[in-house]
Amino acid sequence: MRMSMIEAIRQRRSVRSYTGEALSREHAGRIADCIAGLQAPFGAKVRILPVHASHGESGPVKLGTYGWIGGARDYLLLIYREGPLAGEGAACLFEQVVLYCTGLGLGTCWLGGSFSRKDFGRQVELAPDEKLRIVSPVGYASEKKRFVETWIVGAERNHRSRKPFGANFFHGNFSTPLTEEAAGIYALPLEMVRLAPSANNSQSWRVTLDGSTLHFYRTFSYGFSDMDLGIALCHFGETCRETGIAGHFEVVDAPRERNAGYAVSWIGAERG
Repeated sequence: MRMSMIEAIRQRRSVRSYTGEALSREHAGRIADCIAGLQAPFGAKVRILPVHASHGESGPVKLGTYGWIGGARDYLLLIYREGPLAGEGAACLFEQVVLYCTGLGLGTCWLGGSFSRKDFGRQVELAPDEKLRIVSPVGYASEKKRFVETWIVGAERNHRSRKPFGANFFHGNFSTPLTEEAAGIYALPLEMVRLAPSANNSQSWRVTLDGSTLHFYRTFSYGFSDMDLGIALCHFGETCRETGIAGHFEVVDAPRERNAGYAVSWIGAERG
């Protein structure tokens, strides 16, 4: 039985230690089919490229500034062209694939930080206007964790907690915290937003509820706020889809809020 997106959101964890096995033909094919069947929201020009890294089995590959990944043989690369809501749309699409992989029982790990073409230069060609923003290993998690992963996980343990529901979600404007009771049918979708991973656990999204409309904002405090918001939008939209909540994302003339930039709104059916 296929895992629901809500279950995948709850179960997804960052995996840094892998068995060294390449993806099976079945899993590689299913991931390719998933990618082919998806379309990035907001008109974003995105491609998700699966690559097999023949780096040998003697040690980990160091990617960017995030940390060490050991034993991974397969990766997913997020590549897109800049444009309005391009980062959010790209991250939203990438998270859908990550959650699909979680449902297959595979490990993944969002890797940001600094990337250059030489990281996967022999396998990836980027157009001049394309950006390689995110890489994720994808594969079979190793039960044996290396010392460096134990250290990283220990350092991050205090960052896994999430802010209370009313810290990032508001009623009308940022001065009135939103309660789960007042959120009504949107309580579960917003809870899935609350559980979304973010760079350094910054949780840099903000949401206001106004009737049946929710306005999504990004803060300016962190360089990956567009990626963070894209993941949050994926969690919200997929949860609404699975629970039968009708609506769509649309850019509207939303109220301005202090220390945050408006991104997009969810226009829902009127509630009785």
